[in-house]
Amino acid sequence: MLTAISTTKFLSHMNHIISARIKAKAGQLLLSTILLLGFVCTISQTTHAQALQPPSQSYQWKSAEEANGILLAQITVLNEQIPGLTAGTPLYDNTLRRIAYFKAILEETRKGADLAQALELAIPAAATLGFEKEASYTPRVILRALQTETRVMLTN
Repeated sequence: MLTAISTTKFLSHMNHIISARIKAKAGQLLLSTILLLGFVCTISQTTHAQALQPPSQSYQWKSAEEANGILLAQITVLNEQIPGLTAGTPLYDNTLRRIAYFKAILEETRKGADLAQALELAIPAAATLGFEKEASYTPRVILRALQTETRVMLTN
């Protein structure tokens, strides 16, 4: 009988110790998770803010004539692709976005903007697929990627 009481007491004591350790581990895990999430959110906000700022570097742009030729060639190729695409699909919208962006760059340079300014001024045309959609239709990350790709295409 003494053994049965001792065993019961021992098991009860062990359950109490295990429960206390589990609660302590859960508290440590919760604290670690909160700290990790805070760190990730801070890094994410910093990276996001940096990604949306225009580049501060100066680039060696192609001549206006050369840039116009490149953009017109791109517009021609993209216009030839449109009939084979399904309206409303992401590929179709992206093709329209590129055409609208390139046409807007040509228009801005015709008005007297240099290429760096034109790339920035043409963003609303790209965001709205040539002013057919709401400005919020295109995510900023896609617009910046298009702007970067075009900058690379138009620099030496």
